[in-house]
Amino acid sequence: MKNPFKNTTFLFGVTKFSKLPDDYGIEILLSGRSNAGKSSALNGLTENKKLARISKTPGRTTEINFFQVNQEFKLLDLPGYGFAQSNRSKKKNWGPLLEKYFSNRESLKSVLIFMDIRHPLKKLDMEMIALCENYTVPFILVLTKLDKVSRNVCMKTIKDVALKTKNENIFATSALKDMGFEALRKKLISIK
Repeated sequence: MKNPFKNTTFLFGVTKFSKLPDDYGIEILLSGRSNAGKSSALNGLTENKKLARISKTPGRTTEINFFQVNQEFKLLDLPGYGFAQSNRSKKKNWGPLLEKYFSNRESLKSVLIFMDIRHPLKKLDMEMIALCENYTVPFILVLTKLDKVSRNVCMKTIKDVALKTKNENIFATSALKDMGFEALRKKLISIK
């Protein structure tokens, strides 16, 4: 299957709700801890290793970065939770901006929550899940760094995560070995 995400391009980054583009089409929010491998997964999804900058220092993203997949479809990359390198004044803006985005944005159709398969469902992941549930926004759980665990550990982790979150939308990926992205692409492209 041809990769529908292959021509994804970076649009711009925003830090204020007023700077968001027109509210139309489909927006999928990408979220996760600073070291969950979100940027690598975005690059794996799009088959473009240069699309999202991968830093040796997690938490370098300090804006909501918009990526255009096609005319109707955008991916929005959130700063990693923990925001290791962003300054305090910027950190304070994220709570209100996110709340406003979740409560007002018609085009928000789903949230991808990226988690290291070895450390899923940390406190901040659970807070993002709660935010999604609070605003009835569907969420998809993406377990990254699949190459770091055995098949048995992977299956057990998926089962545990499904049980704890009551969510069956769980995908396991490895950017290093290019695994799991085909199924994730199919899921994303089916979102309306």
